[in-house]
Parts: sequence; C-alpha cells; structure tokens
Amino acid sequence: MDMRAFTKSMLTMPWALSMFSLQQAANLLSPSSTNRFDAAGRAMDDVAAAASHDFDGWARQTYEFGTTVQQSLVDIMMLRPPAMDSGRLMRTVQEFQANPVFQAMMQYGMPPVGWAGSLLKNAKDGPAVGQEFNNKIYVITLVTQVHAKLGLHDGTEHSLATMVAKAAEMETYPRLWAVEGIGNFIGDRALSRDGDATTALLTGPDAQDLGAWSMTMLHAGIGMSFAKYVLKTLKTDSPASVVRDAISRFAVLCRASSRPGYAGAAYESLGLATRTLYPEFVRLIDAQIPDVEPELLGYYWHGVGRAMYFEPPNWMPFVNAPWRAVGRIPIEAPHNTARKNLLSGVAWALTMVNLRHPVVTETFLRHHGTLLSEDDAYTDGVTSSLTMRYDTTRDDAKVSPFIHHEPEGDADLTALWRALITGPCEDALQRQYPQLRAANQLEEIFHYRAPR
Repeated sequence: MDMRAFTKSMLTMPWALSMFSLQQAANLLSPSSTNRFDAAGRAMDDVAAAASHDFDGWARQTYEFGTTVQQSLVDIMMLRPPAMDSGRLMRTVQEFQANPVFQAMMQYGMPPVGWAGSLLKNAKDGPAVGQEFNNKIYVITLVTQVHAKLGLHDGTEHSLATMVAKAAEMETYPRLWAVEGIGNFIGDRALSRDGDATTALLTGPDAQDLGAWSMTMLHAGIGMSFAKYVLKTLKTDSPASVVRDAISRFAVLCRASSRPGYAGAAYESLGLATRTLYPEFVRLIDAQIPDVEPELLGYYWHGVGRAMYFEPPNWMPFVNAPWRAVGRIPIEAPHNTARKNLLSGVAWALTMVNLRHPVVTETFLRHHGTLLSEDDAYTDGVTSSLTMRYDTTRDDAKVSPFIHHEPEGDADLTALWRALITGPCEDALQRQYPQLRAANQLEEIFHYRAPR
C-alpha cells in the first residue's frame, strides 16, 4: 500500500466509525424499530470483533482484561453478580500483573467500587464486608507486586538465601505472601531451564541455611509453579491417560524438590492453581487423582477451597456477603473429602486475609454460625491457618488478639467465637504445633484433619 492509499484509509476509518455511531443512534430512537437493542448490540459486537482481530501481545491482554472488567461493572450497576470467565480473567491477570495500568486500577480504582458496593448491604454488615473487600484487594496487590518489591526481575541472578533475607525484612503481614512469591519465582526459573528434570529446589545446597520459618510458604510457592507448568498441557477433552500423566508429573516434581514433611504444602497448590486458572479442569483432575496419587486428594480440594474464596465473581461486597463460597460448597463437592477440605480451605483463606480485622470473622460467624458449629472443618481451617502464620511469622502481633477477640454486645456470638476459635486455636498452638514441628509433619496443616 502506497502513502496515498494509506492516507485515504486513515481518513476513512474515523469517518466510517462516526457514521456507524449515528446509524445505531438512529435505529435505537426509531419508534418503528423492533428488537432495537438486540440489533444494535450485535452490530457493535461485530465492529468490536473486527477492530480487535489484529490485536497481539500487550494490546490483546489489555483489551481482554478491559473488556472483562467493563462487562463486570455493567453487571454490578444492574445489581447482578458479575458474569465472567474467571479462569480466563485470572490467566490474563497473571500475565498482566506487572503492568502499571493494572496496578493502578487495583490500588486506586477497586477500593471506591468496593465501598460503593458495601453501601448496598445492611448497616450491620456493611463495614465488615467493605473491610473484607479492601483486605482482599490489598493481598492481591501484594502478590502481584512481590517480584518488584524483592527485585526478582532486575536482571540479577539472586540466590535463594538473598531473596529470603529480603523477605524477612518485610512487615509480618506481607512477609508470608512474599515468601510464597519467591517459591513460585524459583520454580518458574528452574522449569524454564530444566523442565521436568527440575529437582532439589529446597533440598539442595542453596537452601541448606534457610530458616525453618520460610519452609511452608516456599513449598507452597514451588507447588504453584509446578501446577501451572503441568496444567498448561491439559484441555477439557484430554484423555484420562493425559490427565493422569499430568498429575503424576506434578507429584514427582513436588517430591523431588521438597523437604521431608513439607511436600503436602506443595501438593495443595495444584487445587489452588486449577480452580484459579483453569476451573473447568477441577472435576477432570479429581476423577483421576485416586488412581495416580491418592494422598493428593485432600490437599487438592483444600487448595480449591482457598481459590474459591478469591474467586473474582465473589469480590464485590454486595454479591459476596454473606459469603457465597460457603453456599456453593455442597454444589461443588463431589464427595465428603472434597466437602470437608473445601470448607477448611475457605476458612483458611478468610482467616489469613482478615487476621487484622476480627470484625470480618464476626460477621461471617453471625451468618453461618449454626452451620459451622455442626462441621469441624471450619475450625480446622482457622486453626491450620493460624498455625501456619505462627510458624512463618511468630512475631506477628495480630495473632493473639485475633484468637482472644471478644465480640461486643452479643453473648451468643462471644460464646461461638470461644468455642470455634479461641479454645481450638490455643490447643493448636500450645499442643499440636510443637508435635507437628517435632515430627516433621507441618504439611498436615494443608488439608483437613479430623479432630485430634
């Protein structure tokens, strides 16, 4: 195409778009037009599809992410739960997370939306659900910014010990996610170099001098990396043999890089990654685990439960509270092992994210106290998450106040808190944690365990 033709095309395009807009406005305003909205909508969809056809790289990612956000905001304005492909959205976020536009939107754009959504709840629940939304956004921001904060992509080949030392200097609340991010980073780095031959990430010479406090979340991080690696090889119509091979490869990678008593922390990430990035695979993998790696099953569903708490359609306060994830557990669990671990995983995530604001857990108990009193899986999730937090950041000043929190002005809620949280957590930290530590079994807190 010569310069004359290019100039004509450049001038024609905005003119055509202007006339298209006028035509659709005329159609919408025409009293004789039938199905006006459907016809105009289809026409605009066709133009948008044609315009985006040649998008690639960052432009494609930005367009897809922005489209999903726009559509979700329309649902929110219509007071409807956002309809979205959460797996596709989260895969886009994973690739897009370092982009300044995404970071600005999460840090400055989402909190006002959450605040507005909390106004649609009753006065008693509003402050708690608004706070929970802000806490969730803060954690997501921490996870997406951890590489930049630790300088993991500055071109320097940092040693594992150096990265963990940097994380140790952070405040206690974000430190946990920073360490998990390091595990994910070293896993990705090793897989890009060695593939399925990756071994000894946390047992080799580079990891010998690491503090025990970093082990649980480093293992969770490498597990996330291994899970992403094998899940990319699957499709919804993959034969059972291919699914079994992916599960086996994941388990082998975890065992080859895990210290004794920590492999379960890595196993759990298979459920977290599957539900977050490829939710359509959840049942596919569940059906094959018993024939390949039976010990993975509880860990897998615990990770799925954690992911359910962070599921994008449940972010907005007015559609989330009183925590839709709990209501979906009976629908999503194909068997009792799944049901127990889903509730434990949801409780784990809810507790960990909102540790600094007990009012969120108060509100959660107010809505679901009867159910939780009848199912020990909730208490298992709370005690396990606080055990992991205590092991990772023993100097966290928020652990004890959370455990011994007393709701004001509600004797029944206070009694419920003591029964489901205070008593079991005191026992977990004073008796069970030392036993697990001495027996090298801290992986056990990454899946549901029957009362001990």
